[in-house]
Amino acid sequence: MEPPTATIRLTRRGRPLAGAGADGLPACAGVYRFFDRAGALLYVGKSVNLRNRVSSHLRAARVPGREQRMLHALERIDCEPCAGELGALLRENAAIKAELPLYNRRQRRPRRLWTLQLAPGPGGFLQPRPTCFPEGEALAGAPLGLYHSEQLAEERLRQLARRDGLCARVLGLEGGRGPCFQYQLRRCRGACAGEEPAAAHNDRLRAALAGQRLAAWPFEGAILLEERAARPLPGQPRCQWHAVRDWSYQGSFARRDSARRAADAPPGAVDRDAYYILLGALRRGDVALRAAGTGAALGNPFQGRYQGESETA
Repeated sequence: MEPPTATIRLTRRGRPLAGAGADGLPACAGVYRFFDRAGALLYVGKSVNLRNRVSSHLRAARVPGREQRMLHALERIDCEPCAGELGALLRENAAIKAELPLYNRRQRRPRRLWTLQLAPGPGGFLQPRPTCFPEGEALAGAPLGLYHSEQLAEERLRQLARRDGLCARVLGLEGGRGPCFQYQLRRCRGACAGEEPAAAHNDRLRAALAGQRLAAWPFEGAILLEERAARPLPGQPRCQWHAVRDWSYQGSFARRDSARRAADAPPGAVDRDAYYILLGALRRGDVALRAAGTGAALGNPFQGRYQGESETA
């Protein structure tokens, strides 16, 4: 059973669009929203082809289950065309967190994030300690990973200890005295048995954690990411300006002066998803970079650089 597409209204940023079902949607990148008859937001999604993606949703209404229930409540589809995939990714991520759609399970609420900080421990051994980001703090430094919970941060430490032969006991991951259990299995180099000096263990710990380090913000102040559609389709913006400050996404705009004003605002709280979206775009060289204040073209320090930072849980 399919939803009655003839009764589904189409809008673009709230304004009526001609057509019925998915056929009236533009075939370009963008974000779409599903609303029910009462105007409640059901779902937010993104695609490089809005028409095709929404069509696949409507076909899925034939299969009983959660999505079928959502689609039979569907009364209006709103589209937000974007110049490219980066804008669609950023807008979808921001919309899910700000608008809390009923059927989006992942990314729905901004969550408190954890990172690791090195602190002195007994005997001169450094201990990585999970630390929660304070509410509202921007991602301006280069923390040792981003994690959705203290438990995930600790589990990552245990994985690194097993991989690199670090001692879980001197890292503070297990209690007791004398050689640790991994030492008995020859998987620890003996920091707990007095066979590895603290300086050597600390050096190996720093090396193991280097791959968890997030990239520090490499620009002086805010920047604008200029994204252009190679061949704009009907209804698609030719260009969008994405304002970013200290890894905080400040919004996407059709006019550069509007983006510049948004970039002047204080950066928002840490957002792990936005960080990885932006870092991926910079690494691929998808967009041109400009200083928000002056409009001057900027070099891309991440172009062709894939070492160092790695995804964390």
